[in-house]
Amino acid sequence: MSVRVPKYRLHKGSGQALVQVNGRRVYLGKHGSSQSREKYRRIVAEWLNNGGSAASTSLATTPPGATGSTTVNQLILAYWQFAQAYYQKNGRPTGEAYNIRIALRPLRRLYGSTPASDFGPDALEVVQRSMIDGGLCRNVINGRAGRIKRMFRWASTKKLVPGETYYSLKCVGGLQRGRFNVRETTPVKPVPDEHVLAVLPKVNLVVRAMVQVQELAGMRPQDIRNMRTCDLDMAGDVWVYKPWTHKTEHRGHTRRVAIGPKAQTILRPFLKPDNPTAYMFSPKEAVETRRAERRRNRKTPMTPSQQARRPKGKPKRAPGEQYTKSSYEHAIVRACKKAEVPRWGPNRLRHNCATKVRKTYGIEAAAAVLGHSLGVITEVYAEAVFEKAIEVMRAIG
Repeated sequence: MSVRVPKYRLHKGSGQALVQVNGRRVYLGKHGSSQSREKYRRIVAEWLNNGGSAASTSLATTPPGATGSTTVNQLILAYWQFAQAYYQKNGRPTGEAYNIRIALRPLRRLYGSTPASDFGPDALEVVQRSMIDGGLCRNVINGRAGRIKRMFRWASTKKLVPGETYYSLKCVGGLQRGRFNVRETTPVKPVPDEHVLAVLPKVNLVVRAMVQVQELAGMRPQDIRNMRTCDLDMAGDVWVYKPWTHKTEHRGHTRRVAIGPKAQTILRPFLKPDNPTAYMFSPKEAVETRRAERRRNRKTPMTPSQQARRPKGKPKRAPGEQYTKSSYEHAIVRACKKAEVPRWGPNRLRHNCATKVRKTYGIEAAAAVLGHSLGVITEVYAEAVFEKAIEVMRAIG
């Protein structure tokens, strides 16, 4: 049975917005104002969280800024300024900065003008419920709720909210599997070989090489995008790639990738010994190669007007020197559509390598190739573990 959500209405006599909940009119302020719409969303969200029958919580009728303290909007702005500076790596914002921004959106939408010190466990549960109603999966909701708690922990250290505000929010646990009809994620599985093979002819030569090398070596997408000639040790029969930046470097971990003979053959045309610090896989070079190929395959001569054309000095979307996370993934997704196969992302290629290695050589070999720790492997055994990765890549990579 669906629940009829109370509507945002106009009280013509006063010009105020109102919503009627459980037979009681709640006036929201000037009709059409952002404050009235925020209050409406908050009241409806709390009403739905209470099963559509209980009275709204006290927050629903608390006037914005009533206590004169920092509002949630002000707190979000202060925390975002901190997060932009803190979550950086090599002068670039990390993915966590984006995750924080997305996590705070429902909080701002529902409780932006509420005093931050008044935001308690009931309100956080309302935010969780809004994310459930938005169709997010359980793991994502728990992660975003955790980021909201982390913001209040930071705020308590800066004395923007009382310490008890953060400690009360800690009492709100994460969503448990099988509760509240929350959508669950399916385990990440390898890409079927036939789907990878179907996509390869539909991408350019650069992306094709990236996909093949990433799958053979078990790299993360970040590792293949960041590959440079200067980061490769080509002294042995198995090359060793040390990414200049990687996912776990902030934890003091080192990352080495073994590159076997098959991957070496694919990589050789992309090596840049004359410019070793340049990225090996460049979208700019891919575009230039594609245009040159089109000119070679042209059936008719160019017209005078075509010959007179000059490239734009400052095009809006000029190809860059390095593939980004989105451009690499979008290239694969577009190819999936052309090949008429289910879409897949480059993260899954790492699972392909792990599955093949584990099936033949065991779980320890798979962990060695991927650069994972099994919990019992320490730095003392790092060299022995990497030697296993080299042996595996010598055979299959």
